[in-house]
Amino acid sequence: MRRINLLPPEERRRGFSLQGGPLAILLASGALVLAIIAVTTIFCLIRIYMVENDVADLDEGIAAQNVRLAELAPFAQLEDDIAAKRLVADGVVRTRFAWAQFLRGLAFIIPETTSLEGLAAEASPVDVDASLDQVLEPRGAVTFTGLSEPEYTNVADFVVRMNTLRFLANSQLDLAELDRDTFASEALAFEVSSELITEVGADGSEARIGGDDPPDSAADGQYSTDEGQDGTAAEEQYSSGAQTGVAAPASP
Repeated sequence: MRRINLLPPEERRRGFSLQGGPLAILLASGALVLAIIAVTTIFCLIRIYMVENDVADLDEGIAAQNVRLAELAPFAQLEDDIAAKRLVADGVVRTRFAWAQFLRGLAFIIPETTSLEGLAAEASPVDVDASLDQVLEPRGAVTFTGLSEPEYTNVADFVVRMNTLRFLANSQLDLAELDRDTFASEALAFEVSSELITEVGADGSEARIGGDDPPDSAADGQYSTDEGQDGTAAEEQYSSGAQTGVAAPASP
């Protein structure tokens, strides 16, 4: 069958013309929308790719950290054990007797007419639960043996001076015998006993680990100063009764 177009020629060309018509605007708008969708899709795909790479990197980092945590897991319990032992170590340090400070103070207050031959001492037991500045009970004990010039007042001077040292209390004379045979000149052999006082924290309050600075350095300095003041006070108080400049009896 043959198709016949009955429209006039001018109407035929107008129907097929797209210039300036609504169809042209609609097609142009559609093409623009499609272009925008294509650009947006490409941008989103690129962005998703970048995010996936970041996620992959983070996953690798997390996996590495998990491996590291697994390697360090045995040390977690060790850290807890060290913390618990540190408490015990600090308690031992706080309640140990300050031997160095005691001996420095003792050197200040020994009369010139007296010389020590030896001492036997036992400090108070360690108490990790004791609080700072507490005096431990039961108290320790110390026994001094020595020689002095033959006057008994020299031994009495030693006993009195012992009581001026803050580490000692209730000093008493246990023995004093005149010796005319051992030395070239007469001398008194004596024995003095005293309570040994342990002040919690006098020798520091924390245990040192590795290269840590000495704990309580200021407090240690204060104790040393106090010892010097105690010794000086005792020296000034009893120097008038001491026979200065006379050497202690020497053994032949």
